[in-house]
Amino acid sequence: MNRRDFLLFRTEDDKKVADLSCEKLFIHYEGLNSGFHQAEEEAGSLDDADWWAGEPPLKIRSSDPESFFRSVLADLKDVDSLRVLDMEWLAQGDFRIRVETLLAAFKAKGSDVIFTSGSSKLQIESNQSNTFELESTR
Repeated sequence: MNRRDFLLFRTEDDKKVADLSCEKLFIHYEGLNSGFHQAEEEAGSLDDADWWAGEPPLKIRSSDPESFFRSVLADLKDVDSLRVLDMEWLAQGDFRIRVETLLAAFKAKGSDVIFTSGSSKLQIESNQSNTFELESTR
C-alpha cells in the first residue's frame, strides 16, 4: 500500500493541509501485523538459475508498526493542519493508541488537528489557549 492511499496532501490558502484516512491507515496497519510482507526481488534470470542447488532463502522486507508510524510522522513534518477522517476506525485498541500517539506528537509541534466524523467537525488548535470547538453541519 502506498502512502498516497491514506495521506492526501494539499494547500489551502497559505497552509499545508493533509487528510489522514483512518480506514485506509488501519488496513495498512493490519497488513503490517498479518505476517504477509513483500519479498525482495530476486536478481538473475531463469536461464542462469542453479536448479540443483535448491531454493535460496527467502529475503523479506518488513516494517514494524513503530517505525511505520514514525515514518508517517516524518511525512507530516511540513504540514500545518491535519484532518482526521473515518474516525470510527479508531475503535480498535492498539491501533487507536498508535494513532493517538501520532496525533499527540503532531500537535506537540504546534500544528492543528481537525477530527471529522459524519456531520460534525471537532477542531483542536494547538496554541497556548488550547481552543476546543465543536461545529455541527446539520
